[in-house]
Amino acid sequence: MSELLLFEVKERTLEGPAKYNTDIYQYYNDSSREDVDVVRQLLEKWFAQYPDDEKQDIKSRFKASFNAAFYELYIYTLFTKLGFSLTIHPEIPGTSKRPDYLATKDGKLLYIEVKHMTMLSQDEQSLERRKNTLLDSLDKIDASNFLLKLDEIIFKDNSQPSGKMITRYFNEVISSHDPDMYTDLLTQRGFQGLPKITYDDDKVKIQLQLLPKSPLHRGTNSRSIGTHPTVTQIGNDSDNIITALESKATRYGTFNAPYIICLNKQSVSLDIIEVQEALYGSLVVSWSDNPANRDERLELSGNGFFGSKSNPKFTRVSGVYITNANTANLGTTVGHAFRHNPFAQFPTDLVIDQLVPELLSIPSDYPMPRKI
Repeated sequence: MSELLLFEVKERTLEGPAKYNTDIYQYYNDSSREDVDVVRQLLEKWFAQYPDDEKQDIKSRFKASFNAAFYELYIYTLFTKLGFSLTIHPEIPGTSKRPDYLATKDGKLLYIEVKHMTMLSQDEQSLERRKNTLLDSLDKIDASNFLLKLDEIIFKDNSQPSGKMITRYFNEVISSHDPDMYTDLLTQRGFQGLPKITYDDDKVKIQLQLLPKSPLHRGTNSRSIGTHPTVTQIGNDSDNIITALESKATRYGTFNAPYIICLNKQSVSLDIIEVQEALYGSLVVSWSDNPANRDERLELSGNGFFGSKSNPKFTRVSGVYITNANTANLGTTVGHAFRHNPFAQFPTDLVIDQLVPELLSIPSDYPMPRKI
């Protein structure tokens, strides 16, 4: 029997970036891009070290939910690099539920549960799919002379707008516009001086501007969308982190050994302050009642996942490992932080103090190797 691989061995001819609503596994399996090939080789290397009797299961999960399966494989690889031997889905006395891993090292046991953090509700995920389907349609607009600067997209109901109708409308409007005139406007007045083009029906409103291509690049088709609307978030995701951790904290009853939760929150960078607030509580100012010595100090409020000395929470959880890992950032912006629960029933002496690229031997030019 031939060795099971994560991806097919075949000639790949799919060029260009992924579509907005693409199936991630299928794109990685089909893409001929050099950087995607580098990622495929890394995942294939990790997959080869995964136990043979579990490979088909995790491969199926890669196809069904790529990001969640990636994080399971990431954790397996990382803890193997830390010197642990891992058993997948170990049996737990008194329950039919099984955590993801049992890690052993130097005679010590450590149960590990893996959670990929989904930030969107079901309604938000549905909206995201509709938005991505619409963006894929907008990307089919004729981009010979212009790129699209998307300023606003407003969905008016829960149905999917007609991509063909929208594409036809913008193609007709754009065909009458002169890129040289737009270049002059952009030079003289900046983005504010460019006309806005609006599509508006009973399902969606789309407002955009046209960015003229340089004469050298006109007449060639590429991705039509040049820029997206700016998305701003106020505050942080501490509450969402706590909710995600709580969903795993008591799932398996009480272990007779340390138990940690590994949580992946995909973002541009890992905010350590956000992690601290989620686990130990928000920062508050305290001071003495003594007017002669106010003794002001910053303290953690104890309203985080671990609670406080007077009100400890989730003491069966020994620690939390939080990352922002994805297939693209392993050599650059990936971060991680392991934090102990000071009130754990079964404390762990686990320390993770190496950088992810060092721990996983990821080159700094990943996933685009430098040309020699």
